[in-house]
Amino acid sequence: MNTISVYHQCGHNDVWNFDIYNDENVGDGFILCPKMRTKRGEIISLEDSIKEKSFFDPQFYQPRSKLKKLSEYDFFPNVICENEYSTTDFYEIANISAKMCIDFQINQKYKFLVIPIVAYQETPQNYLEIMKQLYIDPFINEIRERKISDKKILLTVVIKDSQLLDMTYTNELLNLITGYIELSGVYLVPLCKKSNKRIKDTEFILNLLKFINILKDNEMYVHVGYSDIEGLIYSIADIDSISIGTYENLRQFDLDNFNERKKEGHPNPPNKRIYSSKLFQWIDFNYLGALKSFGGFNDLFEQNKYITFDVPNKSNWHFKFPELYKHYMMSLYTQYKVLPLSYEERFDFLKEKLLYGVELNKALDDFGILFDSNNDGSHLSCWITAINQFDRYLKGEE
Repeated sequence: MNTISVYHQCGHNDVWNFDIYNDENVGDGFILCPKMRTKRGEIISLEDSIKEKSFFDPQFYQPRSKLKKLSEYDFFPNVICENEYSTTDFYEIANISAKMCIDFQINQKYKFLVIPIVAYQETPQNYLEIMKQLYIDPFINEIRERKISDKKILLTVVIKDSQLLDMTYTNELLNLITGYIELSGVYLVPLCKKSNKRIKDTEFILNLLKFINILKDNEMYVHVGYSDIEGLIYSIADIDSISIGTYENLRQFDLDNFNERKKEGHPNPPNKRIYSSKLFQWIDFNYLGALKSFGGFNDLFEQNKYITFDVPNKSNWHFKFPELYKHYMMSLYTQYKVLPLSYEERFDFLKEKLLYGVELNKALDDFGILFDSNNDGSHLSCWITAINQFDRYLKGEE
């Protein structure tokens, strides 16, 4: 298995990502994108030493989007179509968009070259044919014409829970991906509907692990983007790299984030939460008062320079938001870097840690601290079940 590279999924307040990268060596690079900065020039002006370790997500997901940050890029579908995007019109100039997008990525000296795609709330039946004609083929044709061979070529793939249940679609998608010799791998973006903070769909996790496994069997590079704690589970399928992000919209993919907001401002801010690497969960600050009296309190949260609990009886728990996110990124980064490099050892290691999380949750329950569904450990049994099933699948026992 590979040592997993960890990339910062950049967005709003990405200065925190750069701070922890520069100050603490947390992260192996960055996923840069239009939405991270107001002006295109701010991304272009980043140091070459940063860009050469990073790659660029062109974010074509909503091609009709009129977001100002996306409009900074002349190759964006709605921009090149003069704010009147249609598949018919774009088909005529898709090759121009591809050429300009490739020019940008090569001129910026990014580590990988990314082929963008669009995504839909309701996926049309001819989705793969649309992707092939409007996005994949124009990029591949340009890559062939230029004879680009010094960079890995990654195809963006947004994969939904419903699509992973459709064996016919999944096979067609895998055939499409592996049918281009130019493609080195995928920039994989999982999309799973969920009602709580954690993914608790065992079937989705299992099917995603199988999907990744088939890609790896075909010697494809697999980066999983827009990932949260679940990325640790995906590691069992031998992914090459993973994203970590600050805000929730950088840790889970949502198409609505690529459209203009209907109302100015933001809804009520989310409750402050702190990451527990032992519980594999973000814990709401409202529980900290009760947790202080729990005997194993200091062990629940990794103590690093951003968050420490030297004074567990202290009543004032007002931490600044940057510290909470930096604490999370440092903790999760450490979790990725200590993963064993053989499948059996990694499987046993993760399963042991997850089972310990179950035990801790039971101890908290017995102590009288009952978390709600956004803070509890109910996802852990789903994750353990998924990796157990995946293990049987690999051994031909399924």
